[in-house]
Amino acid sequence: MHLMTFMEVVRPRWHERALVLAVQGVFFNAYFLGYLVSPKFAHRVTGYLEEEAVHSYTEYLKDLEAGKIDNVSAPPTPPIAIDYWRLPADATLKDVVVVVVVRADEAHHQ
Repeated sequence: MHLMTFMEVVRPRWHERALVLAVQGVFFNAYFLGYLVSPKFAHRVTGYLEEEAVHSYTEYLKDLEAGKIDNVSAPPTPPIAIDYWRLPADATLKDVVVVVVVRADEAHHQ
């Protein structure tokens, strides 16, 4: 759901979507091979990725609070995030990151 929320915020162009699709294809195959060789290694990689996600969202939150990212309420929080996480209708992007939503969910996956 995090992906869908930020896709609504960023609205990537076709070439950005194509790049993401290509990178996902490479990562999927590399991860699959890694899992075949060592499931323990693959699970550890997943843990590291989740930890990095928590760090990234924390840095994003610091930038929001420091005012480095303009118009925190514009674009408005996508309806998909409001519905999924049951946020108030006037929620901002900061609310999406702070309200246990994204950061805590990622931390839970570690």
